[in-house]
Amino acid sequence: MLETKEGVSENMAGDSPLKNLYIILLEPRIPENVGSSARACANFGVENLIIVNPINFDWERAKTTATRIGLPVLQRMKVYDNLSDAVKGLNYLIGTTARLGHHRKVHSSLKEAAPRIASMLIKNRVGLLFGNEKWGLTNQELYMCNEAITIPTHNSTSLNLSHSVAVCLYEIYQQALKPSIPTPELATLEDQKIMYDYIRRACEAINFVPHHNTELWMTNIKRLLSRIQLSRREAKIITGFCRRIIKVMQK
Repeated sequence: MLETKEGVSENMAGDSPLKNLYIILLEPRIPENVGSSARACANFGVENLIIVNPINFDWERAKTTATRIGLPVLQRMKVYDNLSDAVKGLNYLIGTTARLGHHRKVHSSLKEAAPRIASMLIKNRVGLLFGNEKWGLTNQELYMCNEAITIPTHNSTSLNLSHSVAVCLYEIYQQALKPSIPTPELATLEDQKIMYDYIRRACEAINFVPHHNTELWMTNIKRLLSRIQLSRREAKIITGFCRRIIKVMQK
């Protein structure tokens, strides 16, 4: 694991409306994109930049594009070996993708999602996940997310990684400046993981998986429950209900 840099002297986001937003870059391959993403974070008051399992990371190359503005964000950046550890403590995780298809289950465009994200940020820690420059996010990685969004472009082409970060932050920041009703505190991703595991086991116990692709079936269920935006108490009620179903079916 890489070590993060200490000794930040400049003020960070303070009371920024995006203080609860976490930008997560999964396996970035180009250090300059990490630096440019740090600069974009600083531009829009985002303190939390995370990279997961970076490939050939170089601090000096990243610093050149972070510039003085983004250097404090880069110095405070957290580095993790795997995505599961990186998202611990978050209430909601949003994946980004330019690849659309039947199994990708993209829920909305960035512009459609931005107002909801801004509302969630008032009381919840929200992660925005970006895949690397070569292949983006896999279906399995998107499955870990509550929802997936896309940035519409001409011919559905993908943007440079750091450009995608900047565009997303701009849209969310514009919405966060507007008055909105806060989304109540949601269940954490850890609570949701336990809940979805019990839902899957309950569905299998009562033979309620309509095809052999359990992951695709669970993606549909996650899509439904993510729209409801469950609180921690509600997630535990569903978990308890499914646990009871499993226990009854095992008798």
